[in-house]
Amino acid sequence: DTGAPFYDTYETADGQYMSVGAIEPQFYARLLQGLGLDPKSLPHQFNREAWPKTAARFTEIFRSKTRAEWTKVFDGTDACVAPVLGLGEAAEHPHNQARQTFAAGVQEAIAAQPGPRFSRTPGKAHTEAPLPGADCETVFAEIGIDAAEFAKLRDAGVLG
Repeated sequence: DTGAPFYDTYETADGQYMSVGAIEPQFYARLLQGLGLDPKSLPHQFNREAWPKTAARFTEIFRSKTRAEWTKVFDGTDACVAPVLGLGEAAEHPHNQARQTFAAGVQEAIAAQPGPRFSRTPGKAHTEAPLPGADCETVFAEIGIDAAEFAKLRDAGVLG
C-alpha cells in the first residue's frame, strides 16, 4: 500500500521507477547499503512517525540515478529492490523468458501465461484473439439482427 518507505516505488533520474519491498530487517539493511546510507543516520525502520522523513530521503536518493544505474546497484542483492518494467520490457526480461511467463500472440500482442501452473492441467495463454470486429455479425445475430439488417448497418458506416 506504499504506506512504509521500505515498501514503495520511487522515481529515478530518468522518470522511470524502482520498486522497494524490503520489509524484513535483513533486506532493509541491504536497501540502505545500496542507497549508501548509514543505518545510524536514520530512525529505526519501524518508527512510523519517522516514515515521512525516511521516505523523503529515499525519494531524494533514488532521483539521483537512472533506473538502469539503480538496477545495476541492486542486481544480485537481497535488498528486495527491482526496476518497474513496462509490459514489453517485462516480456523480454531474462527471468520471465526462462519461466515462460509471457506468450507471444496474434499481431505481436503479449499475453501472460496462466498461473499457477499445474502438472496435470498446465493451462496456456489464449493467443489466438480475434481481430476487432471479426465476430460482429455472429454477435448481432445472437441478439436478433439478421444478416440483411447487419449489412445495412455496416454499409451505413454504423459498424467498423
